[in-house]
Amino acid sequence: MQEDLHKELHFVAAGTIVLDLLVWIVSFIMVKFRIAVLTGLLLGSVGMMCNLLLLRRSILNAVYHGKTRDFKGYLIRVLIASAVIAAGLMSEHVSTITAVLPFLYPKILFGIFSVHSNKKSKKY
Repeated sequence: MQEDLHKELHFVAAGTIVLDLLVWIVSFIMVKFRIAVLTGLLLGSVGMMCNLLLLRRSILNAVYHGKTRDFKGYLIRVLIASAVIAAGLMSEHVSTITAVLPFLYPKILFGIFSVHSNKKSKKY
């Protein structure tokens, strides 16, 4: 279980780097260089990875220690996401869109992985 979660975190971290680069290249082409885009991507990516690490801890606690409710962990994850959004909204040095976008990366990455693995399993 721990090894699977560890592999998934590495997969998301690598995918985050690739997607951050793609977003930065697209934004560079569309609006030229803006430091707010980079700070937004960095802040959002760090927040998303912290969220996933806390979620991993909650899963491990549920599996190995029988703790089925981890309300404190949930509140911390919501607080992290809220802080990232607030930083994007209140600071002109952080782009709100690029700060929030990395929180969608796991859904995008696991969706692509799921479609790709389904295509592999259908081949005989």
